[in-house]
Amino acid sequence: MDRYQIDCERCRTAISARLDDEDPGVSSADVHAHLTECTSCRAYEVDVTSLHRTMRVTPAPQVPDLTPRILASIDGAPRSSPHRDAWRAGLGLVAVVQIVLGLPALVLGADAGLPVHTARHLGSFAVALGVGFLLVAVRPERAAGLFPLAGALVACLVLTSAVDVASGRTAALGELTHSTELLGLALCWMVGRSAAPEPPTARHVLRGAA
Repeated sequence: MDRYQIDCERCRTAISARLDDEDPGVSSADVHAHLTECTSCRAYEVDVTSLHRTMRVTPAPQVPDLTPRILASIDGAPRSSPHRDAWRAGLGLVAVVQIVLGLPALVLGADAGLPVHTARHLGSFAVALGVGFLLVAVRPERAAGLFPLAGALVACLVLTSAVDVASGRTAALGELTHSTELLGLALCWMVGRSAAPEPPTARHVLRGAA
């Protein structure tokens, strides 16, 4: 068989291979000779070359410019309260008072004539709550973690104190020491609410735009 005589299948395979930068398996002269005589393969070469060029030069998809939206979201983000520093200072002061009031019971076991073991348990709760308030004063972002526990503890203290005062088991004046817990809880809530939120990210903006 003459070396220029290749069939249409081999010729078209060679054309596709050349477009993909692969070994066509036959010489260029063989392909050229076949194309000179075969109109269908010439048409195939034109079509496949055009398709290949279209696939290679396809324009990139349009991506919307999100820069203005992101900048607007950042600029419009709520700022921390101007009273935040004052509330933090107040919470820090309450925390110190709370710790000082709880130390005698914790260290000495002295609390209104209670047994030493019981007094130390109560002192532990009081000092721990004061340390929690102090942490929030230093790190306001921790308020969300402390508030549920502190809220439950203070609510139980207030409720039991109210019951004991109403039943005559204790004097109302003696329960004023719990005012530090109430004030600390209120300041903890205000400090937590006044904390500056995290700045919006591109993910948040994209999610909002979806």
